[in-house]
Amino acid sequence: MQFGRADILFIAVGAVLGAAVGFAVKAGWLATYAAFPHYLFVLIGMGLIEVIAGFITARPPGTLVGMPARIAAFVVGVGAQMLVAGGIS
Repeated sequence: MQFGRADILFIAVGAVLGAAVGFAVKAGWLATYAAFPHYLFVLIGMGLIEVIAGFITARPPGTLVGMPARIAAFVVGVGAQMLVAGGIS
């Protein structure tokens, strides 16, 4: 399966979200051992981005990117988070 332009952009946004969460953990804005796992913030952010992009493009949310792109974006986002924060907690 080949990824389209929207899929690649969504994967890049997942990486940016993961890096942002990792930076927030490293800077102390998020507790190291918070009630919610840090990867949950990445997942919620990706969902919000997809809903916002769906409204901007006037397409129903959920039809913009495929499930393989969602999984790849989550994996890349958590990987970026671990790289920036120095691990997952």
